[in-house]
Parts: sequence; structure tokens; C-alpha cells
Amino acid sequence: MLIEYAKSFDKSIKKLKDKVALTQLKDLINELKAANSLREICNVVPIKNYPERYRIRTGDFRLVVRYIDGEISILLIEYIRRNEKTYRNYN
Repeated sequence: MLIEYAKSFDKSIKKLKDKVALTQLKDLINELKAANSLREICNVVPIKNYPERYRIRTGDFRLVVRYIDGEISILLIEYIRRNEKTYRNYN
């Protein structure tokens, strides 16, 4: 799969100090690169009211991705700790 990185993803990674979470993220990105579709990845759930947006759970964090079915490409949007405001601003 083709993986692109949004500026918001870069910002969220720079803020992250948890080494375990960074290791989990690297493993997840490698898994995404090897997969042919999102169905092959564990813990993928569509985000309600946001077409083409999905979340992938890794521990306490969520990787928010935009998946375009026809192109088999992923835009990594953000890697954030889960809380009540996590999915509010994904237009």
C-alpha cells in the first residue's frame, strides 16, 4: 500500500515521548505497508460520520487514517491518545 504522511501526523509524532507507543506505531506502519487492504489489519474501525476515515487501535493510542478504496493508499492523519474529544475534527 502507498502510505502518505499528513503534517498533523508529523506534529503528533514529534509530541510523543512514549517509546513503547512509538515502537507500536512503527510495527503498525510496517504492517500497513505489507497489507493489500485494510481488512488485513487488526483493530480497524470506520469513524462514524466521516467517510473514508478509519481508526486503528494500538494500546491507548489511535492511528487515524484516510483510506481511498480505489487507489489502495493511506493518508496517516494523526496518532493520538484516546479521549472524549478524539474524533471531533475530521472533516
